[in-house]
Amino acid sequence: MPVERLVITPAVVERDAVLALAGELDMGCEDLLAEAVGEMLAAGYRRVVLDCAEISFCDSRGFSALLVARQTIQDAEGALALAAVPERLENLLTLVGAEEIFAIAPTVEQARLLLAGLADGPRAEPA
Repeated sequence: MPVERLVITPAVVERDAVLALAGELDMGCEDLLAEAVGEMLAAGYRRVVLDCAEISFCDSRGFSALLVARQTIQDAEGALALAAVPERLENLLTLVGAEEIFAIAPTVEQARLLLAGLADGPRAEPA
């Protein structure tokens, strides 16, 4: 039986929070995703990977939830990456130009490496 509601399975891999998302990323998911991200930030994790491999559907409200998660993490001086994005979601992200907004990697491990590089990279000095 396919997953319909969004199910979020949190995990910690070394210094990174990984939230595995399964099901539909839509209007009903906004609070659930915000809560899961908030819990990881409250626990002190600043590098968050959203494992999107099991997302079966994403509409504009789901995309909005991803944007809110990204902004929440950035406001906490953290970084977000999307991993294992299914083709349908990738098409939506490409359509709205989100590859310019999100760090995207083919696997969770590559997303973690990408975030580690972002965290260790040079930072712009305030003007």
